[in-house]
Amino acid sequence: MQNLVSHFEAFLERIPLEKYRKDLLHIKIVEQDLPKDLNPLADIYSIYWVEEVKDLPDYEEFFEAWWQKHLKPIDEFIKKYFWGCSYEFVRLGFKARLYRTFISVLTQFHFCYSWKSLCSAPLKTSAELDMKGIDAVVEYEGCPVALQVKKETYRPEASGSGRFVRREWNVCMMIEIPYTITAPEDWKKQVERARREDTRRRYAQFLWLAENLQKWLENGFVVFQPTYPQLVEQYIAREKPILSSDATRIVPWDILLDSLRESL
Repeated sequence: MQNLVSHFEAFLERIPLEKYRKDLLHIKIVEQDLPKDLNPLADIYSIYWVEEVKDLPDYEEFFEAWWQKHLKPIDEFIKKYFWGCSYEFVRLGFKARLYRTFISVLTQFHFCYSWKSLCSAPLKTSAELDMKGIDAVVEYEGCPVALQVKKETYRPEASGSGRFVRREWNVCMMIEIPYTITAPEDWKKQVERARREDTRRRYAQFLWLAENLQKWLENGFVVFQPTYPQLVEQYIAREKPILSSDATRIVPWDILLDSLRESL
């Protein structure tokens, strides 16, 4: 499994992030809720969540295959939302929309691959779980624990226990696994400039996260240090005795980071 992690990191490192940032990230054409038959999660999981080392298609290959496979529902979508627009215009909108999903899911895959390589508790993930808001489920000694791997946000109103969407699931605990794409030196500046203590504390948490639990590949792709999933598994082990099967315990990202930091 460690070979699979290394192989996957090599694949991530080949993605031309800077090119896509310039070409796609500013494009906000297709922002509607996608119908189920246009949701790209099933295709991403079927291709990039694998059990053994294999060649993985780059984003251009993936998107071209997805587009050709979904021409009929795309036509229906265009008739509903983009009547009169050119195929090229809508295609660019879909390409930008799917790219954001593609990068986000590949990031959570790296955490999941790392978990399976380094941790003892079995982990399962699927497009079906993802569509329900669960990135992975870890089965720890009969206690299912849901994981949500999420990018941080600058917005104060989105921090703390209200950061991520929550639902009731049949799990003992749901843990928010944060990551940041902001470099440590930029977080240091944010800490120094912060005027409020609560803001300074939040930025300091992200600084610690960036410096200790993540690493940046040469192309700038953010992946996870091996210690991150291991520390999360240790956290679950510590908390399991007080969990109840009758209610889901929610662990916000800030609570998790404070606990992981104290455990080191």
